[in-house]
Order: sequence, then structure tokens, then C-alpha cells
Amino acid sequence: MNINFSFKCKTCNEITNARVGLSNRDVQPFKFSCQSCGSPIELNLTQTSFESINGAEVLEETLEFDEKTSFVDLHLDFPVSFAKYQMGLTPFMRAIQRIGFENYAAHNHRLNALNQLYRLSPELRQIINQYSKNIELFSRLCESKFGVKVKSTSPQDINAALYMVIAKVFFAFAMPNDNAEAVEKYSKITMQLSEKNKNALDNFIKEIIDTGFLKNIQEDCLEIYPKLLEAELPMRPALFLDFDANYQKELVAFRVSTDDFQMYKDLYKDISEIMSRQLVLVAGINNLIHRGNHNEFKEIGKHTPASLHDYADVAFGLKISFLDDSWYVIDDGVADNQLRNSIAHYKAEYDDITQLITYFPRKEGIKQEKSEQMYFIDFMRKILISYREMHRLHQLIKCLFNYYFFIYKK
Repeated sequence: MNINFSFKCKTCNEITNARVGLSNRDVQPFKFSCQSCGSPIELNLTQTSFESINGAEVLEETLEFDEKTSFVDLHLDFPVSFAKYQMGLTPFMRAIQRIGFENYAAHNHRLNALNQLYRLSPELRQIINQYSKNIELFSRLCESKFGVKVKSTSPQDINAALYMVIAKVFFAFAMPNDNAEAVEKYSKITMQLSEKNKNALDNFIKEIIDTGFLKNIQEDCLEIYPKLLEAELPMRPALFLDFDANYQKELVAFRVSTDDFQMYKDLYKDISEIMSRQLVLVAGINNLIHRGNHNEFKEIGKHTPASLHDYADVAFGLKISFLDDSWYVIDDGVADNQLRNSIAHYKAEYDDITQLITYFPRKEGIKQEKSEQMYFIDFMRKILISYREMHRLHQLIKCLFNYYFFIYKK
């Protein structure tokens, strides 16, 4: 179902025709910018009614949808074109043309899950907060809010319940079988290392447990999950791109119908920082596989890390270069050090009207001449892909804890 109406910007009086495709989400908040002056306009709908509009006023009569009048297409669930109005070519129809009905059904299945789960962000935060503080309350919340029963107060059962809750809530953000395949791979690797040289593996486990590194990186990962769930609105069109075979093959100015770049810069930066630390675990295992010592890196010159401790201080963009013939391959596009550094050092600009991000990744002194660009939807896609990598590596953390609980020193 679509709603057509005309509105006038309260800042510049520009009149715009809007076509809004309705989602199955109970509350549907839209945020976009006036195409004339860039002022923010917020629109709130439900599945049955028009609730409110801020920054503009709706005209009593809907104007003719012609090329003379500004036009905006809006939909929460799909990337939306900046193209001129075409009768019948709604966001839903454009989406079907790009991915087909079968893929749309898969996308819609994930959206329906998000429609139910997004409201549970406060409860998820409570569970994560109580995980290390109050086992009784943690257990009660797991069962009452997510239907996960905690078998006992042992660390292994508490951990198992936590990861069952995460799996339930975040399956919509994952690719099929991602978690199962990751856990199978990590379990196989740790078992092989244990059979080959258990003392060496145990030394690695001892260091990351005694230093608190494994626990600290687990807690860092856990902080990301509620933030991602709270970002489910702009993630919806990014999830759609899982099924779009032409994405990345063409430069399409897709619009995201809600939120903006400023709200999610820190989320991307935080995920990147966590992945940088997670690579310490990957490196330790890689050193065990190739040299039987988690602290011994392949000698490549004076910059070779002397230990895993030194490797932890290596910049994210350089860490991968020290993983020789690595057992774990980082997904393409995840370690985008230029984008991360540009965002971290305020060298990025955002055009609210076009949703185009311009960033300056090079050292140019006081000049900023050599820029790179991406659309906001591409940035949200970067966050999604980075999250998936972080989440896969979080499964490694879970497996290393399980090794510690069940096998270490036995």
C-alpha cells in the first residue's frame, strides 16, 4: 500500500510530492531532507494512520505529480531511488525488479522478525548488563523475555544462555548458516591444536584469560549488539542488498528513508576497533598453527611484532600483513582503514539532501583535495558487513571460553 500527499517545507516553503510505501512495521518513522534547503523533515506513520510531520506541513489537496514539482519516494524496507516520479514504479516494484519475488520473500522474512525484535532492545541491554553482575536476574530475564532457560549457575551454562539469546535476536542480520559454520571451523581448529600440542594451546589460553583480554573483548562485543538492534531502521535497506546482484556493479544513488550519517559514525568506528583487537586472537592461533608458539610471528624485518602483546598495538590496517598464510580470511572491504581514520578524525562531510558522504583519507596538511565518496546506504552496508565479521569472530571468543571451561588443563 502507498500513500501519496504533498507537503510544504516550513523553512523555505518548497512544495514536494511524496509517495510513501508502507512497511509491516507497527511504527514507521521517516527522516529525510528538503531537497531545496536541506532542512530535516520527520514523518511518522502507522500501518493504518498518518501520525505526525515535523519540519513541514501537509497540504490539504495533493498536487499533480509532475516533473515541475519536487518528488520524494520513501520506504523503510528497501533502498529508494532519487529518480523522478513514475506512476506505478513504487519502491516495492523497483525492489522486485532488482531481486525477484523469491529473494523478496527471504528479505521479508527477516524484516518480519525485526518487526517483533526491535522493541526488545531495552531487555537485551538488561541481560547484557546483568551477565557479569547478577546471575539470578540474568537467568530470569533470559527465560521471561527470550524463552531461554539457564540450566545452572556454572560459567559454561551462563555463557551458553547468553549466546542463545544473541542467536535468537540477531539471526535476521546474519547470512544463512554463518554462525554454525564459524563455530564448526573454530572447534575443529582448537581440537587440532590441542591434539598436536596441548601445552602450547594452553599457554595461549592462559595468557588471554589471566590478562583479562578474552573477557574484555567479549564485553566489548556485547556492547555492540543493542546498538545494532537500535539501528535496525537504516539496516533494512542494507540487508536488502544481500540479494541485489547488481549492487557494487553500478553506482546507484539509493536513498535510505530514515536517520542520517552522524548517528552511526561511532558505531562503525567502534566495530572496527573491536575487530582490530579480535585479530589478536586470530594471530595467536595462526602462530600456534605455523610455529607452535602464540607469541612467535613470521620474521619479516625490524617491524615484526616481538609478541602477541606487541601485536595488539599494531594499527588495524597493518595487522593483516602479519598473518602469514592465515587460517582465517577477513571478508573483503571490512578492513577499510582509510574510511575509519577519516571518520575518527572528523575528515568526512555529509550532504543531507543527496545522502552523499565525502571523506578525505590522505594526509594533505591543511588542504583537502583528494576525496573519496560513498552514499549513506553504502556506509550502512559497510557497518553491516563489519558487524558480521565482528560477530563471526565473537563466535571464536565463545569457542575459546568453551575450551577453557571444558578442556583446559584437564
